[in-house]
Amino acid sequence: MEHQLKLLIKSVPELIETAEACRSAGLPNFYIAGGAITQLIWNSVLGVESLDKVKDFDIVYFDYVETYTQECYEKDISSQLSHTVKIDIKNQANVHKWYPVKCGLKIQSYDRVEQGIDSWLSAFAIGFTLDRSGCLSIYAPYGLEDAFNMYVKPNKIAMTETSYIKMSKSFKDRWPSITVEPWT
Repeated sequence: MEHQLKLLIKSVPELIETAEACRSAGLPNFYIAGGAITQLIWNSVLGVESLDKVKDFDIVYFDYVETYTQECYEKDISSQLSHTVKIDIKNQANVHKWYPVKCGLKIQSYDRVEQGIDSWLSAFAIGFTLDRSGCLSIYAPYGLEDAFNMYVKPNKIAMTETSYIKMSKSFKDRWPSITVEPWT
C-alpha cells in the first residue's frame, strides 16, 4: 500500500510542488498530511479526479524556536506555488496553546511533529515529506489500511465525541461510501 500511495502522491503535481516549496522555504520537520492525503486515496478508490472535494493541503511542521511564524512560512510557500489549492500550515510545537480553546480539550505539548499526526483519526494519520534529494517518505503510525478501506474510526487521544461526530459527518457528506465507526 505504501508503494501505491507514493505513486498516487507523485501523480499529483500540486502535492509535489507544495512539498518542494516547503523544502525550499526551509520549513523544518514538515509533512503534508491529513485530509488531502486520505482524500487522494479515497478519490483513487472511487475512480474520481485526484483532488476532487479536497479543500486544502494540511502542512504540519515542528519548530520550538519559531524562527519564522506560521504566517511567514505560509506567505513564502504560497508565493512559490503555481496552483490554487489552499494551504493550511500549523506548527505542532504550539498546538497545546490553542487546542483547548478551539477544540475544548487540553492536550500535552508535543516533542516532535509526528505526535500531532499520531493524534488524528487513523485514516487521516498519514503524511509525506521530501528530503533534500527529493526522496518521498511516508509517515503512517496506524498503517494505511483504514484509508484504503475508506474506514473512519475515532482516535480519542486528542478528540471529543462532539468533534468526531461533526468531522465524520462532513466526510460522510462528501464521500457517502465511507464507513464511519461510532464513537463508543
